[in-house]
Amino acid sequence: MPGQGQRKIPKKITETYLHNSGLYYLQRFAASSGHFRTVMKRKIDTSCRHHPDQDRAACMALLEQMIVKFQSLGLLDDETYTRAAVASLRRRGLSERAILTRMQAKNVPAENVRAAMRHYNAENSLKDEDSEMQAALKLARKKRIGPYAGEKPYDRNKALAAFARAGFSFEIARKILDLNADECEQVSAFPD
Repeated sequence: MPGQGQRKIPKKITETYLHNSGLYYLQRFAASSGHFRTVMKRKIDTSCRHHPDQDRAACMALLEQMIVKFQSLGLLDDETYTRAAVASLRRRGLSERAILTRMQAKNVPAENVRAAMRHYNAENSLKDEDSEMQAALKLARKKRIGPYAGEKPYDRNKALAAFARAGFSFEIARKILDLNADECEQVSAFPD
């Protein structure tokens, strides 16, 4: 057992070790096939650096076989993962642009994310702009700006900047900040 400050020696890659390691990862985290491949490649590269006698190409072939096996077993399902992640991020009030950025960081193709966004909007009977408005309202509620500011004064420019950082267009931000509390009630509720 390594002492303090010493790194644990990575195990040699075997089919069993890679399979168990992959299962353990998927038990803890939902992942797209692309993100799972990236995580497991990192593990293979670390092991190959420490054990130069290992054949990296053979390890990568084992990884690809394992991904196909996990997909056939339903452990890796990119469409389900993408739809669930998009719905969760949208309910949290993220803009389409922010969702695209986050999902592309998880190696999910942009077209798959857009398809999941269309599915989410259709499932919740929303048009694209309505969906963005609902997400922007959620952000305004969190930040207590615009119609959710109450009597508390806020800096409009800082509020616009918060919307811009969150990936919302100027038009959407302006519309939200121009709403009053009564108008805000008329806008449909954010879907759960």
